[in-house]
Amino acid sequence: MSRAGNSLGVRGQAWQAALSLAADNPLGVGLGRSGAAISATATGDRTFVHAHNLWLNWLVEAGPLAFLAITAVAVIALSAAARAARAESVIGTVGLAALTGFSLMSMMDHPANLDRIDTLLWYALALVMAEAPATWRRTEEASPAPLPTQLRRPRHGPQRVGAGA
Repeated sequence: MSRAGNSLGVRGQAWQAALSLAADNPLGVGLGRSGAAISATATGDRTFVHAHNLWLNWLVEAGPLAFLAITAVAVIALSAAARAARAESVIGTVGLAALTGFSLMSMMDHPANLDRIDTLLWYALALVMAEAPATWRRTEEASPAPLPTQLRRPRHGPQRVGAGA
């Protein structure tokens, strides 16, 4: 996509410079520094604020591990939302729509560079993941918790006086 030329507007320049930076800096250029690095690398006198792609921006700023991490967050969240939506959960359906829209928009821009949009993304992620069942936990039917043999009095709190406490 970075070779699409002017058909993508300035995004082609930003993406080409970002891919060059990612190849030259395997550990990234530093968080929040992608815009300045892309501006310095891109041809012309245009100033960039970010890479105009969420995942590419993470690749430039923090390297391949950060790219894999943000990709994993997106894949896990989308699959959890899809599973909840298949179970006819309203939160799952709305969360799937929100995360799909955000993911598609993030292919052509980096909307999470604004705090208010970034906060909405994390709220959507939190709601979707809160709706997802915790399948890694043991169920009560599989192995019930052992019952206490006797009730113990807490070591803190008020003590009864006079009743053989």
